[in-house]
Amino acid sequence: MNYRPRRSVLYMPGNNDRALEKAKSLEVDALILDLEDSVAPEQKSEAREKLRAAVKERGFGKREVTIRVNALSSPWGEDDLRMAVDAAPDAILVPKINAAADLEAPRA
Repeated sequence: MNYRPRRSVLYMPGNNDRALEKAKSLEVDALILDLEDSVAPEQKSEAREKLRAAVKERGFGKREVTIRVNALSSPWGEDDLRMAVDAAPDAILVPKINAAADLEAPRA
């Protein structure tokens, strides 16, 4: 097993251009780029596209990059998850999971 210790992990709001740019030079082991609590509802769509571009650019060096999406039961969760899969970060953090059923796709 390959163990990777993380001494410092920094949450960054996904809608803040300045913070996303600064994250490229910070001496941290990992970044969690947030679409959930740090982004106001009216800014979620714009933040999603900013994160897609930032992560696909691969400008964060050796820092581990995680995208924290909104809860899948929220109005933004499914779009966030699609974007995150497309952007291909090192990990995707899905909040508010209490049971395996919370990850199942809704049936129409």
